[in-house]
Amino acid sequence: MARLVAVTLVSAAILVACVRTPAIRYYTLSADGPARQPRMESPRFTVRVGPASVPEALDRPELVLRVSATELTVDDSHHWAEPLRTGISRAVAGDLARELDGARVVIADERMTGESTDVEVLLDLQRLDAKLGDGVAIEMAWVARWGNAGPVRTGRSVMREPLAPGSGYDPLVEACARVLATLSREIARSVRADYVSGR
Repeated sequence: MARLVAVTLVSAAILVACVRTPAIRYYTLSADGPARQPRMESPRFTVRVGPASVPEALDRPELVLRVSATELTVDDSHHWAEPLRTGISRAVAGDLARELDGARVVIADERMTGESTDVEVLLDLQRLDAKLGDGVAIEMAWVARWGNAGPVRTGRSVMREPLAPGSGYDPLVEACARVLATLSREIARSVRADYVSGR
């Protein structure tokens, strides 16, 4: 009898644990997937976006949220669908593909058989503060380096996207994507100017 009671209690504890485990939701920074473009006969130039460097505190599957000026919290029930460094480069590459008409834009993990890279874009995330019901603040250093001893352009972008009070996770991630789109336009302007000027 005692053994039966013990087994019953263990079963009940497992059932309660399963009921209390929240479902994990996954998010991406780019709704368009990989930044692949139709293969052009002769693209004007090729841009490769490398994986972003991210702070150690953010380099994890879970969303990291800003609670106060000195406190962060890790949200175990809301995850990135891919490493944050990859998600950032994928989003920026997709934005650059739309901004740089006639250019072929790829991310660093794509094979470029028989193709050279004209421009390499490097991203270094300095800060990403995401706060529910408040907004997103980002600080990103970037480099756009032309090959064959071409120009090297650098920049540091600090941007913020506010959110309405009470906004949830979807608007928060969408705000992150909008901030990256703004960053991408800055990079695209630099690359386009160098291309027009003949580098």
